[in-house]
Amino acid sequence: MKIVEEIEILFGEGGNTTHYAGELDKADYEKFFTPSLKWVQLCSTGFSDNITPEIMDGRVILTNSPGIHTVPIAESVLSAMLEHAKKFGQRRIDQRERVWRQLYCSDLEGATVLLIGLGNLGRRIARLCKVFDMRVIGTRRNPEPVENVDKVFPVSELREHLQEADYVVVVAPLTPETEGLLGEAEFDAMKNTCYIINVGRGRIADEGAMIDTLRERRIGGAYLDCFATEPLPAESPLWGMDNVFLVPHDSHSSPKIGDRLVTHFCENLRRYAAGEALLNVCDSHRGY
Repeated sequence: MKIVEEIEILFGEGGNTTHYAGELDKADYEKFFTPSLKWVQLCSTGFSDNITPEIMDGRVILTNSPGIHTVPIAESVLSAMLEHAKKFGQRRIDQRERVWRQLYCSDLEGATVLLIGLGNLGRRIARLCKVFDMRVIGTRRNPEPVENVDKVFPVSELREHLQEADYVVVVAPLTPETEGLLGEAEFDAMKNTCYIINVGRGRIADEGAMIDTLRERRIGGAYLDCFATEPLPAESPLWGMDNVFLVPHDSHSSPKIGDRLVTHFCENLRRYAAGEALLNVCDSHRGY
């Protein structure tokens, strides 16, 4: 790939294995890091795959796009809850097989959802859950009260609260503190009816421990939008599990994403040209 010399701004991705138009493979992404590069604007929120030495030492500013994907992902999370509670998947199977069968379903009203992460996305999900009269609890680095959340606690108390949850929703960024956060002990602490929804990052859950838990049906199932390795390898046991709903890291998909990204980038470009502080500057040491 030929790189334009003296490039100052890069608007794109590097190795996120998503389908953004600006995505480059990791090697080509890193070729842009010439001495002239000053700023990288990502299309995504997560940026763990985009860190380079130049970003770590502050020579290049990295900005991300939180909020761009909040609405479609939050709607996907609520859809996953409804699909599980109302058994739409089984109803589709019954329809295809011409089986007339009434199913025993559950309500979202009164159910407890535990949000791992209460940033923009977590708060949006909490707001939607309250429309269904759900009880909402969640983790936050600074456990101050959050609107639409009934109880906020530090991640250090996660395990003791997992037993309360009917739904566990992972929306936290991948950081050294969150990598492997859900392990065997955490899965064991969950109800056997608990349903996991991961729209954060795959490595926040110990995938091996999660697969064992799902295979043995020690929890109610999972909706997985992200994985430790993407694309998910064909040999992964997750493909064949009837208690798992797989999504190829596109719960953010929306016809409005492009317009939102361009609007966000143009505002940051205006700020850059004017010498003003950029929006959503990433802290590569904290991971968000």
